[in-house]
Amino acid sequence: MKKTVYIILTVSLMIGFCLIMLDELTKDRNEFNIPSRFQKVIVDLKDRARTDELLFTRELEVPSSVEFFIQSDDMSTKNVKIISESEILGKNSREINFTIQRLTGNSSVSGTYIMNKGKYSVYLTSEKTEGKIAIGYQEKPVEPTEFERLYKIHNGDLNNPPKGYVEVFSTNLTGRSCKDEVIYTLSLDTTTDIGLSVYTSSEKGTAIVDFIGNSSNFIGLIHPEHRICDQLETTLYPGEYQFKLTCQNADGQLFIFLKQ
Repeated sequence: MKKTVYIILTVSLMIGFCLIMLDELTKDRNEFNIPSRFQKVIVDLKDRARTDELLFTRELEVPSSVEFFIQSDDMSTKNVKIISESEILGKNSREINFTIQRLTGNSSVSGTYIMNKGKYSVYLTSEKTEGKIAIGYQEKPVEPTEFERLYKIHNGDLNNPPKGYVEVFSTNLTGRSCKDEVIYTLSLDTTTDIGLSVYTSSEKGTAIVDFIGNSSNFIGLIHPEHRICDQLETTLYPGEYQFKLTCQNADGQLFIFLKQ
């Protein structure tokens, strides 16, 4: 009898412990997980429906790198729009749009942008619904010489790579039509740390560069919404890696630089 009671208690404790662990894991997945380096604004969506409602405005005293990190615990579709009064380097417009549904735990929508000094504002469009949205933002000043280099690229002077980067490909995009055309191949015999910088001055049509390989793929290094990919650093395993170009009705030039 004692043995039976002991077994029942042990099993009950094990089940209880598993349920507690499952509850904690589920709780973690359902909670916001914005890194501590971000300032954050949390909006309760049950108050009202919103259409381009201003959430907050920030002013940059100097050119800065602004990083956004957005999560929501509700499945409805929400739009976060950022409008800058100054230029956003690598973009043809001064507007950034994020579409968010349910993203919690380790899932998020994020992006980093170089903005000139001045104000930017964050707006929200959402339904009236149970749930919240959390918007994290971090601002870091950009070194004046680095901003000057990137600003030249933004204005079409593409041959301004970072120190240590060498040109491996360049072309005029005007009149060029292709889909997934291999424009440069990188062959590695050993594991290698590399840096990628891809710039285009195209302001119309489609110009997209992908990096496809054995162990790593980067889709849309540059695309119609973002013309500058600067100093993307990664470690690649031995193998062959290809830069692929998709181009239609584009203008301007394309440059690719590597550091290895």
